Amino acid sequence: MTHKRNNFVCIGAFHTDYILQLKRKHFNNRTNPIKQSNSLGGVAYNIAEKLAFLNLKTELISLNVGREKIKKISKNKLTFKPLCNKIYDRSYTSILNSKGEMILGMANMDNYEKLIPIKKIKNKKNNNIIFDLNFSFNTIQALILKYSKNNKICVCGTSAHKVHKIKKLFSKIDVLILNKQESLNLTNKKNIQNALKFIIKKNENLTTIITNGKNLVNAYHNKSFYSCKPPKTNIYNENKAGDVMSAFFYYYFFQNLDFKSVLSKSVVAGSLHVSGFNFNKKNYLKKIDRTSKSIKVISKKYYG
Repeated sequence: MTHKRNNFVCIGAFHTDYILQLKRKHFNNRTNPIKQSNSLGGVAYNIAEKLAFLNLKTELISLNVGREKIKKISKNKLTFKPLCNKIYDRSYTSILNSKGEMILGMANMDNYEKLIPIKKIKNKKNNNIIFDLNFSFNTIQALILKYSKNNKICVCGTSAHKVHKIKKLFSKIDVLILNKQESLNLTNKKNIQNALKFIIKKNENLTTIITNGKNLVNAYHNKSFYSCKPPKTNIYNENKAGDVMSAFFYYYFFQNLDFKSVLSKSVVAGSLHVSGFNFNKKNYLKKIDRTSKSIKVISKKYYG
């Protein structure tokens, strides 16, 4: 059943992800054997795909792609709106070690920055609009300013190299999800706690989550700090884990659940993805519900 009250629009990257995983410990400056796979990817796509999987009405807005990709995502009840007719080259390549841990991510994203498609994006009302930061600064700023009056604005940090694009937009954002390095680059602070305090001073109403891999997740919501540690898991593939966590955060957050529950459930969802959990919607949500009960979320009031 579709959640009628929660319509999502994801704006940003949609392309092919190439995953190169080393078969054994590698040797620098030498040829190393790998396993290679590819899948549809891009932060906006990854989040949109998961929201559609959860039966939420979801629209993805990005650069155009081939018919096969459009046909594939339409089967998942995900609506795609291309910003142009031409198909521009772009891709992402992730190099993993033999354990599935990321060594390096390489993004070929220049064409997202070059296109300025503002006029082709129609007005939106009463939606939860999720941005990644792959489009240009001017495009992102114009769209957030355009939509912030009549929609909830959510932003995913995307990359430490791109997070600067929202430095002047704190007041227009409702939910912000960052990893540690993105938070430090955005705020020019040396630790997560100071980064979080910097963001709060910019906008006390901005719900903020800062992840740090397998370490403590820190958050701020409704004048309170929150923290919890993800469950221990055997790593199968870390690729897309942050996007999965973000998608489930939005899924639970906009159901107006208790924030401790929202945070613990979304953190568990990301960890299950890392572990390679084989799922359908029903068993995924049940597994999240069970596992999240063991996650201790600590909270304390923010007094300014």
